[in-house]
Amino acid sequence: MAGTFTGKVALVTGGASGIGRAAAIRLAQEGARVFVADLNLAGAEAVVAEIAAAGAVAPASAVQVDVVDHAGNQAMVAAVIAAAGRLDVAFLNAGYYGAAEGLDSIDEELFDRLIAINLKGTFNGIKAVQPVIADGGAVVVTASAAGVVGHPGNPAYSAAKHGIVGLVKSCVDAFAARGARINAICPGGVETPLIGAPDVAIVPSADLPRVPNRGMGRAQHVAEVALWLASPAAGFVNGQAQILDAALLSTFAPVMLPVGP
Repeated sequence: MAGTFTGKVALVTGGASGIGRAAAIRLAQEGARVFVADLNLAGAEAVVAEIAAAGAVAPASAVQVDVVDHAGNQAMVAAVIAAAGRLDVAFLNAGYYGAAEGLDSIDEELFDRLIAINLKGTFNGIKAVQPVIADGGAVVVTASAAGVVGHPGNPAYSAAKHGIVGLVKSCVDAFAARGARINAICPGGVETPLIGAPDVAIVPSADLPRVPNRGMGRAQHVAEVALWLASPAAGFVNGQAQILDAALLSTFAPVMLPVGP
């Protein structure tokens, strides 16, 4: 994909760590001018510094945003347009999992927070980028494998991610009217700070290891799919929820067979 996004402007929310960080770095490596947006401004600035230290062709910038706030999303996109004059790729990736261990552990406050950040935050981002996305542009939204099946450990998170899938599918016509596409990605288990794993170095995409069957992927595995969906190579893909999960959802859960005579 060398140089795929040369001359393009990309926005990544939740860009300070995990999947967002990996996508921001990879977009910059592919030539994009990247705006790294996050509530954690210092973290976003650190990613911008990583991009600069790697000798990116185009400059990168950090933007602070609380995706729950409608006006904040509008201001974020306005800042991109003011600085770069256009927006070609938006990766709406900001999300929150929360400390949940089943239905009994989720109270109304946590439910509201999970819905606000994951679902309302995505809605706010979509509303902000749709009026300005360039003809030929693309939006990719991070949902989850928990957006296509239930998640007993965190039903509220699953409900929010199901909502994202429905929201993306419902917004296809609005983006098509601008000559743009919108798709969701639905990762399975990914080793990111969201679950307590550290960020790791970005490697050449050809050097990414194959993920074992039903194993945990890296943030970069997800970022590579997001970049492909945002690229011209995926021009035939629109309104879809792309699952990437090392076959986690491919079959029924293994059944324990009786043991003994």
